[in-house]
Amino acid sequence: MKKRNVIVTSLLSASVLFTGFGLEGNAQATDVYPSMNNERAKEEIEEMKAEGMTSEQINELYEMSKKEYNSVSTEEKAEAIFEESQKDIDQYIKEGVIDEYLPKYNEEKDKISVNAKNLGTKGDVLVSYDLNSGSSAIGFGHAAIVSRKAAKTVEAWHKNWSPIKQHGVRRYNNNWGSRKKVYGLWVKKSNNTKYVNAAKYAEKQADQKKPYNMNFFDKKTTKKFYCSQLAWRAWKNQGHDIDNIKIDSVVSPMELVNSNNTKVFYHKK
Repeated sequence: MKKRNVIVTSLLSASVLFTGFGLEGNAQATDVYPSMNNERAKEEIEEMKAEGMTSEQINELYEMSKKEYNSVSTEEKAEAIFEESQKDIDQYIKEGVIDEYLPKYNEEKDKISVNAKNLGTKGDVLVSYDLNSGSSAIGFGHAAIVSRKAAKTVEAWHKNWSPIKQHGVRRYNNNWGSRKKVYGLWVKKSNNTKYVNAAKYAEKQADQKKPYNMNFFDKKTTKKFYCSQLAWRAWKNQGHDIDNIKIDSVVSPMELVNSNNTKVFYHKK
């Protein structure tokens, strides 16, 4: 029997491209982190420089991404991140503060299913850490935010790798529940209104067709977005900074996972 994949284990017997460049079948078919010297990476580097990134920043991004990939490069490492959140959630329940820290736990626990196509509800942050279905040649992972209609997510993609061949922020079918190597995140000490408003903010960017942001060290701009920047800004506007290292100018998908302001409610290996 598989190890539990969601936090509602008491109710069940068993049990998410930084850059938005990847799509299953389009990315590298190897689990070795790609080199900066391949042709795809060289093309991306030129785009990054055209949008203002320096060579030093590109190298920093690449090294950071390799470290993040290494942190989830085995099932054991990836599961350990989920288990750490599970322990914290169990402690919140034991201390009687679960409604204060994670109000969605009691609201949504009966709706979570490891067999569902959709994942999450309004405002939830989803992160993929699959090298083969969510990474560029430079960055690592992919992030999305669930819209007010759970059948849809809002995501930022580069047009070359977008499943719908669109550049920037758009709505997508929420098929994250059928994917592997995915985390679902709740935001600590939030509430229903903030979840709704985070989703609304992301939807507004999609309605305005905001372009894709190739300058990953410009997370504060709201004129354009990369995937994890969009999820971060949607929640930053609700008063919650879900970046891990909050003082720097880049926010990656794995930083959303490792943030002290989020907890992993779902993991599918």
